[in-house]
Amino acid sequence: EDLAADIGAGCEGPRALMERRVMAALARAAADPDLFTPAQRIPSPDCYARHVVYGDPAGRFTILSLVWMPGQFSPPHAHQTWCAYAVCDNTLTETEYAFDRATMKALPLRTVERRAGYCTFGEAGLDQIHRLGNAGVLPAVSLHVYGVESGRIGTHVNRKVDAA
Repeated sequence: EDLAADIGAGCEGPRALMERRVMAALARAAADPDLFTPAQRIPSPDCYARHVVYGDPAGRFTILSLVWMPGQFSPPHAHQTWCAYAVCDNTLTETEYAFDRATMKALPLRTVERRAGYCTFGEAGLDQIHRLGNAGVLPAVSLHVYGVESGRIGTHVNRKVDAA
């Protein structure tokens, strides 16, 4: 409830402050070992699992837990909405890309480890393409917030991008 209230307050304020407010809310929440219920920590054997934690009644945002088993990765993608995430348990690996408009492909720039406590915020568009996943040996859990209502999570968040 506190996380949803903090993110809601960030959505109501000036856009210039939104990123700081949302990231501060995620940092506080990610440090809480009781943030997720046992059901929100259930993995999937086939692909990383997404569990809706909260859907804003006004449709401004949705909060999810993502559970990553070892070897599970997202495809390279950009976002169709603002988004933010924090790593809660263990470590995720993120590859960042630049978009090459000549070839319409994503070019890998760097791969970095994101440890528990790491938070980031991104705007919609092709300026922040990434691939996220678990290269470790233990399950990992992350907290994500997307600027869409919960019913549109499957269709209005990720924009897959071909990598070079």
